[in-house]
Amino acid sequence: MNYEASRLRSELARVEKGRGKRYPAELQGRVVAWAKGRRAAGASWQQIKRELGQKFDTVRRWCQPCAPSRTRALVPVQIISEQPAARSVSVVSPSGFRVEGLTVSEAAALLRAIG
Repeated sequence: MNYEASRLRSELARVEKGRGKRYPAELQGRVVAWAKGRRAAGASWQQIKRELGQKFDTVRRWCQPCAPSRTRALVPVQIISEQPAARSVSVVSPSGFRVEGLTVSEAAALLRAIG
């Protein structure tokens, strides 16, 4: 492990951890720059995580931010009145023959026809 990795590891260890706790932006930026360099050199995310003493994929998430389509921003919606669904019937024969989307009268006619 090189000098920069050990410095980052010790600084990360000093940060208070827990749900909702934030790492300092300056430290996060240095970690991202170092991790991207390690990735460019061929290191795996597991190896980078071990070198920094991390248990979770925090560094990988920092280096690969969410795509714009995956953000949790509010989007406008339009409410459309729902039309009552047309009732449909499915007829299934004992041999597995299946007819779907019939009205009740069509299903009755089909059953009379096949007897």
